[in-house]
Amino acid sequence: MAILARNLFIFFLFTLFAGGCYLVWTIEHRLPERTYTEFLYCLSHHDISDMTFTGNRVVVSHRAGETSTNPGFTYVTTVPKPEELIAELQDKNIRIVFNKDRSEIILQGLALLYVILLILVIVLSLGRMKREEKESKFATDKLILPDDGHKIVTFKDVAGIPEALEELQEIVAFLKNPAQFNQVGATIPKGVLLQGPPGTGKTLLARAIAGESGVPFYSFSGSDFVEMFVGVGASRVRDLFKEAKKNAPCIVFIDEIDAVGGSRSGGASASGSDERSQTLNALLVEMDGFGTSDNIIVIAATNRPDILDSALRRPGRFDRQVNILPPDVKGRQQILHVHAAKIKLAPDLDLDQIAQMCPGFTGAELANLVNEAALMAARGNKQSVDLTDFELARDRIMMGVERKGMIMTEQDRTILAYHEAGHAIIAKSLPDADPLHKITIIPRGRALGQTQQLALFDRHAYSYLYLKNRITILMGGRAAEDIAFKQRSTGAQGDILQATEIATNMICKWGMNEAMGPQAFIIDDSGFLGGSSQRLPMADETARTIDREIKILLTTCYEDAVAILSQKFYLLKNLAGILIQTETLDNEEFDIILACSEKKKAEDNISDKNECISCPAAQSCIHSKIKKSTPCIL
Repeated sequence: MAILARNLFIFFLFTLFAGGCYLVWTIEHRLPERTYTEFLYCLSHHDISDMTFTGNRVVVSHRAGETSTNPGFTYVTTVPKPEELIAELQDKNIRIVFNKDRSEIILQGLALLYVILLILVIVLSLGRMKREEKESKFATDKLILPDDGHKIVTFKDVAGIPEALEELQEIVAFLKNPAQFNQVGATIPKGVLLQGPPGTGKTLLARAIAGESGVPFYSFSGSDFVEMFVGVGASRVRDLFKEAKKNAPCIVFIDEIDAVGGSRSGGASASGSDERSQTLNALLVEMDGFGTSDNIIVIAATNRPDILDSALRRPGRFDRQVNILPPDVKGRQQILHVHAAKIKLAPDLDLDQIAQMCPGFTGAELANLVNEAALMAARGNKQSVDLTDFELARDRIMMGVERKGMIMTEQDRTILAYHEAGHAIIAKSLPDADPLHKITIIPRGRALGQTQQLALFDRHAYSYLYLKNRITILMGGRAAEDIAFKQRSTGAQGDILQATEIATNMICKWGMNEAMGPQAFIIDDSGFLGGSSQRLPMADETARTIDREIKILLTTCYEDAVAILSQKFYLLKNLAGILIQTETLDNEEFDIILACSEKKKAEDNISDKNECISCPAAQSCIHSKIKKSTPCIL
């Protein structure tokens, strides 16, 4: 009704404005009026040239002339008996015009038009009210019922998260057969909170629960409840649960619930007067309001559980909190098999090998990997997707597109080749390091080159030796530049940042330093999304000690890298020379270069300080891909 009242007020205001404007215009443009006596006087002096009769109203026009009393003057007068006056004017040489009086018809037309406009305003206002009322009942628009004509997501479409599936199996069993639980007095969890990094399959898992149970599924985003006008979000929450109770048993899924369920502690929202707090309060009340017989399961997903309000996470609302983390190598294999079923694969392609190439990838990233590999194969006019396409797709996702138009000088390419060769040699020389996968000096994204290592298995805990070796490997590029050119470049910027971060975490977070002891000086407050850490309050002397220990660790690792490359300088120059020619080497090719270099060095008794050139025979071996059967002689 508020919309109707507002529109009527605007209509009446516009009517008054239009009427006032017409009245002002009429006053400004109307003819002056004269009395009948003045008219008779003018008539007797033969000054009138024209007379226009409209009923008893007469418009009188005077002749223009020098002797006229009112030259060129026009006015209006009222004649009591127009018929008698007309009879007198026949012999006075006056032009007489008769107009029909249409004033009454015009007034009736204006009144009719006014009524039509008024009815139109009322009809449009009522229509808008109905549309807004329909939109306010937005729960029905989000209702998804099982339909045989559309693909229903089930647990068969979800892979790589077996623990989460096991946790949610009994929810499906309850929705299918609630009597089995009710007869023994068991209470099914009212809410399940799915928390984990983006892309791990939280939304897909919620849809699979609905598909398995065959019940109505309400899907919302947290931002759907938050509006500029106070009270709209709370009203939508009440409408949602009212509709859900009508269709119980059912599932209510709220994606990105942190948009509406953020903590209310402190700040402007602590009073509960703003829109977000009112919406959260309504959600808390509704989740407490339905009983065990309502058979409504609320599933929510978030990647920021650390900012959710504690009242929302307590038992009785979200009884279960299921962590969905990136899959391990076995989970990645299962996910790849699900997505690869949609594309044509090469017969000799091993998806298990691809799963091992993608540590840390989430389900969404693996789906993107499969699609990118298929696009790579299509661009190359291939009939099927092979391992090369997956490797190119992986490099594109992790590092970006090849910068084919980038022009580098020979000096820059040489420095880059030595830099990446230094990483590779140290990675191959240190124990407990991840196996070498590929070395490339082809620019991709922001990286000029890269030395890739792939773990044989997923690491969930890191030893001191592994982390120290990792820092040494990162220092290998700078060490190679120092040894070969006696100068340093900016190419080691990313390596130094990573090495410093690892060293800082070893000392300040993981307690891997004798001087600092098993004490944490850094905390993470970023949840699943990653981000910055912050140091805890500490004394100035403690901060200076931490900085000194970090510097000692980084310097020690750098000196170890210099020592290793100094002993293998002959291999460093050969590997860098071949990289300049081929641009990319894999682990098998590196092993051939290593074997040939060691053989030639032993036969010719070459010192690592002697000058040498890259091995043409080794390049021939690499290009022909005949490594074991064809010997390489330096």
